[in-house]
Amino acid sequence: MTNGSSCLIPRPSIRRLRVFAFDPQASTELDTAVINDAMVELPWEGDWEDPVTPGPVNEYVEVVDYDPTSRCFYCPLDLNDPNLLAQNGLPPSDGNPQFHQQMVFAVVMKTVRAFERALGRQIFWMREGAQAKVTSGTRREGDYPDFVRRLRIYPHAMREENAFYSPQKCALLFGYFRGAPARDGRGGGWVFTCLSQDIIAHETTHAILHGFWRRSVESTNVDSLAFHEGFADIVALLQHFSSRQVVEHELAKSGGTLRSVGLLTGLAQQFGRATGREGPLRFALKLLIDEEKALAENKPLDPDRHRDVTRPHQRGQILVAAVFDAFVTIFEKRTDDLFRIAGRVRGDGVVLSAELVTRLAEEAEKAADQVLRMCIRALDYLPPVDANFGEYLRAIITADTDLVANDRLHYRTAFAEAFSKRGIRVEGQSFSSTETLCWEPPEPFSGGRKDATKTAEASLFEILSHLQLSVSYGPQASDAAAHWIGGDMESGPDDLSGQHFFGGEAYQRAGAKRNLRDLAMMVVRANQAKMHSWLNADSPLDPDWERLLGIKFKFDPKMQTIRKDPRSDSLRFEVQSVRVSRRDSPDGETLYQLIVQVVQSRRGYLDPAVQAKADRGELDLNDEHNRRGDFTFRGGATLIVDLRDGRVTRVIRKRIDDERRLKQVRAFKLGDPNALRFDDTPRSAVAEPFAMLHRGDDR
Repeated sequence: MTNGSSCLIPRPSIRRLRVFAFDPQASTELDTAVINDAMVELPWEGDWEDPVTPGPVNEYVEVVDYDPTSRCFYCPLDLNDPNLLAQNGLPPSDGNPQFHQQMVFAVVMKTVRAFERALGRQIFWMREGAQAKVTSGTRREGDYPDFVRRLRIYPHAMREENAFYSPQKCALLFGYFRGAPARDGRGGGWVFTCLSQDIIAHETTHAILHGFWRRSVESTNVDSLAFHEGFADIVALLQHFSSRQVVEHELAKSGGTLRSVGLLTGLAQQFGRATGREGPLRFALKLLIDEEKALAENKPLDPDRHRDVTRPHQRGQILVAAVFDAFVTIFEKRTDDLFRIAGRVRGDGVVLSAELVTRLAEEAEKAADQVLRMCIRALDYLPPVDANFGEYLRAIITADTDLVANDRLHYRTAFAEAFSKRGIRVEGQSFSSTETLCWEPPEPFSGGRKDATKTAEASLFEILSHLQLSVSYGPQASDAAAHWIGGDMESGPDDLSGQHFFGGEAYQRAGAKRNLRDLAMMVVRANQAKMHSWLNADSPLDPDWERLLGIKFKFDPKMQTIRKDPRSDSLRFEVQSVRVSRRDSPDGETLYQLIVQVVQSRRGYLDPAVQAKADRGELDLNDEHNRRGDFTFRGGATLIVDLRDGRVTRVIRKRIDDERRLKQVRAFKLGDPNALRFDDTPRSAVAEPFAMLHRGDDR
């Protein structure tokens, strides 16, 4: 026993914060009031992280509560106040600005942690315009600008029916407004979008996607912005199932079925009622209900029934319907035995026992978590530009195959079936088996000007040995994957002046104030520059690497449409990502991967005759319009490298010289009147695509 003066009190492991499970509207209805007070549990800050300060502010986000309409700042919330710690934060209240701050902080961080757990690495933010500018083999100051350290959150940014992520400001802006009463007479008060879990999770997902997949905000095909919207809704929808109390309540009410209207299958319900636009359910659930009804009546489903759905919000719901259908199918397969044991039929209208409801809720929570992880992991397996729904299905199947070899419960089959039922096609592939949907491994190198026996991984090993593949806080920095590849564990990037990069004694002696996430940001920046320098050097510049990455390295007068470095005969390209992921499979295996994204830009012209002249090198580039082009066409590849042995396992490529795809992008820019086009919209709409989308102006 020790006396009080020397007693060591352990640090808490979890920070608990109270939130609305859905939004304030649910607290005013008798059926849902008892389940709308929820709790978000976040890991307590470690020694390697910045502490939470008033705002709240931590190393990921900064809540700035300025109301421009009222021209006032609201007092920032201090989550470390002993009175708040004693009661797990402020109680839910739509009239307390400090609770609004607490809720956006809690839900944003909950969403961030979900992504980091699935991706196996930290997420970073990126401001639009902070893009790679390296055009030669030597990294210079400003070539790869810093990431944005904190995402700013404005709970009361505007008085209007809107909430959106701003790529320009790297911020989440939440609006508030006085809502109109619904048809049943309810509502009519102030609606704060910052108090809806669904809206917060949705906007946070936009920010996360943009942070590591910058080209995803470009409208290049009918699926591109629809994917952004649909995926953000998927994250919000599946996070409903992390609240056990809500899941048990809804499953007991529906008789164990999830194919019915309810809180779990709705999104942003108070916002929908107040605006009269969405109603309690979005387009996705209507699709599912209509499909089930048609199948029950033996009516065939037309695989092309969604061809004319082109508005991003509605088309995104096709993706939501496919993923939610896969999730429900998986949940039903996992719980069919429970109904057989209980001698019950799902959804028969008879009250379920409390024990059965508890077990069903456990399975629903587990299935939702696994499906959400599958959906998030797939992001690393998408091409860096111009992705579509079919390619996303391939990404889901491939990412899960690489991590979970034995699909014992047929999760991948459920996804393939659900996408096929929505008419989502995979170009050049059949749905005969999930194996056929996987991205192919890279083609063998032909040799080109080099030794014909040389492989992609043998060539890539030259740069792997110089990349930083791990970040550790203590002086004994080590990482099995990095040692296996031969990573240079002791030397840091140039901008650290040779200091120990991994936070050991040299780092502490230098008095550096960067935390572990700061170091991880610097690792990514340094690796991007090193990878670019290596690709720009003479050693890898052969036809095999051009074919592998789908880009061009050396200037060719016939390809003047690709942007050229005026200081050399090389062509510009961007290394957009060089990031290490560490993922654990259900069978205990650990998968270390390096995700590399390389992108190249090409001038596109709406007139095919002008494009042909540009491609022949006959266009006068002194003319400003000719030099700028009508739109930017991009190509490149995502490389997946297994760091356990250095193999390039997957290449997801969109070639820069693909004339067929260039023609398709041009047709998209010129064609469908309902398709999203930023060419004729004001500059403010181009800069803030989500502001326009979320006002409902997705025409």
